[in-house]
Amino acid sequence: MAAETRRQARNLVEEATTQARQQAEQQQKRAAEGLRTLGTQLQSMADGGGQDGVATELVRRGADAAQQAAGWLENREPGDLLGEVRDYGRRHPGAFLAGAAIAGLLAGRLGRALSGGGQGGSTSHTEPDAHPPGQPAAGELHVVPPTTGPAPVRHGPSGHEVGP
Repeated sequence: MAAETRRQARNLVEEATTQARQQAEQQQKRAAEGLRTLGTQLQSMADGGGQDGVATELVRRGADAAQQAAGWLENREPGDLLGEVRDYGRRHPGAFLAGAAIAGLLAGRLGRALSGGGQGGSTSHTEPDAHPPGQPAAGELHVVPPTTGPAPVRHGPSGHEVGP
C-alpha cells in the first residue's frame, strides 16, 4: 500500500512538473510574440513618420531591441531563462531592480488599459451626470483665470463665486 501511494505521488509530481513546464513555454512564446509585434509596430511607426531625427532614431532602436529580446526569448528554455535572469540579478542588482520596477509599471498600465480602466488617462470614476463638463465637481475649487481685470474669479462647490 505504501509503495502504491509513493508511485501515485511520484506520478502526480511528474504531471504537475510537465504542466508547469508547458505553461512556462507557452508564456515565454507569448512574450516573444508580443515583443516581435511591438518591434514591428515601432519599426512601422519610424518608417511611416517620414522624418528623420532623434525621436525616429530612438523608436528604431526600440524596435531593434524588441526584436533582439524576442529572439533571445525564443532561443532559451524556461529553466535556462530563469537561471540567466537570476545570475543577472546577482551581478547587477540595481539595474535588475530598476528593470523590475519599470516592467511592473508597464504591466500595470497595460492591464489597466486592457481592462478599460485607462480611459481618459484618469483612474478616478465619476458618475455620468455628476457635473457638467468643464465645471468643477462637488467639493472642488475651480479657479478661472481672468481675461481682463486684476483678480481671478473663484467658484465654490455649488458653482457660485467665492470671495474677492
